[in-house]
Amino acid sequence: MNWTEADALEQLDQHRFTATVGEEWSSLQGVHGGYVAALAVAAAERVLVAEGVDAATTLRAATFGYVSGNRLGALEIEVEVVRRGRAMIASHVRVAQDGRTTTVARLHHSTPWDGPAYSDAPPPPDRPDGLVPLDSTGRANHLANVHTLLHPDTTVFAGADRSEWLAWCRPRHGSPIDATWLTMFGDYFPPAVFTRVTGPNRAVTIEYAIQIHSAAGSWALGDHDELVARMHTFHSADGFAVEDGWIWLPDGALLATTRQTRLAG
Repeated sequence: MNWTEADALEQLDQHRFTATVGEEWSSLQGVHGGYVAALAVAAAERVLVAEGVDAATTLRAATFGYVSGNRLGALEIEVEVVRRGRAMIASHVRVAQDGRTTTVARLHHSTPWDGPAYSDAPPPPDRPDGLVPLDSTGRANHLANVHTLLHPDTTVFAGADRSEWLAWCRPRHGSPIDATWLTMFGDYFPPAVFTRVTGPNRAVTIEYAIQIHSAAGSWALGDHDELVARMHTFHSADGFAVEDGWIWLPDGALLATTRQTRLAG
């Protein structure tokens, strides 16, 4: 399935949509949360286009709260434009299933602003020899939707010193990628804590946030280009873990950052 088909929505009225989730987006528990988040972004952007926003308006930040798990099948998506300023637009999205809220989202779209330009973010890791294809067989079908090569030291349930994924990735459907795909990808990886523990461990996401650091809106990858991703759970205590992520373009520019709060334990 290509991404245009994956984020397809059926519009019910000006602010309400439905989408059907198939087996290809099943995850360790229910439906992949990043895919549901991407559908929320797609619905909001349909509404904004219909309301005639500036064509340079793109998603810059979003936060998703997972109230309860999603199941395969039909989802209902409702968009509320909370505030529309001259440049910034804030919207809320509610995803429901059988009348029960499953996911809530807060989105910020904007045209570019003038401001200081610099980055003290860490550079992407060097691409090592011996990258290992991510095993996409098993219960997490969503892993098959991205071509992923892992750092040879990134191994699940290995008791590693760091809770970290290092990966080189590209969409299986080709390029360009957009904000909806990037939203899915920011939550694509299994919990980073899985690399540190030595056996199955609960790590359900309760909140996921993404910040997009480019106003381009879409990004083309060459035939052999890859995004670089690092996902690091830097703190876990009292049953909750915090995971930070960085996503870089092939030229080393920081494209997006993510943060997740997970139940852990």
